[in-house]
Amino acid sequence: MNFDPLVIQAMARWPQVPAVHGWLRLDRRGGWHLIDRGRPGFDEALHGQGSPITSPPILDFIARNYAHDPQGRWFWQNGPQRVFVDLDAAPWVLRVLTGGSPATLITHTGLRFGPVTGAALDRAGGLLLDSAQGCGIVHDLDAGELALEEDAVGRLRLRLNGHTLALEVCADPATRFGFRQRPRMAD
Repeated sequence: MNFDPLVIQAMARWPQVPAVHGWLRLDRRGGWHLIDRGRPGFDEALHGQGSPITSPPILDFIARNYAHDPQGRWFWQNGPQRVFVDLDAAPWVLRVLTGGSPATLITHTGLRFGPVTGAALDRAGGLLLDSAQGCGIVHDLDAGELALEEDAVGRLRLRLNGHTLALEVCADPATRFGFRQRPRMAD
């Protein structure tokens, strides 16, 4: 994993820092949210969605140190502490850049995504794409940039950069694409 050098140093210096779960969330549009469960008066129903993280330096730091473990749990390596992420939809949120051909997919952390090896629709109608990097959901504002079509028998297909992929309807993207949506200590 390519973490910041200072993060690697902190991990070596303090190797036994316990991981945390349930206080960082990635929404369907690539927004990070801090869920302050330790705050006095915390109520899951009122505060469970968290507060948006908007500081550019913090967002950049999260992006540079975002990864996953072999169990499909995505996390932010915050110095010596691993912060597991609750995922609203998928580990990556994808933007579509169509200024040229082929279309370019960019993750919410600024990485190029692909090549795409699979596609599905989730229950909310979100377009999920799979690659060696993991699963990503196409940002809802960009989904119209991709060509969906029906074949002769009415099955949906995605045409992307000269390739056609069958689209399945996926009731459980986390299981289908191998990631943990709500990683917890028992995982």
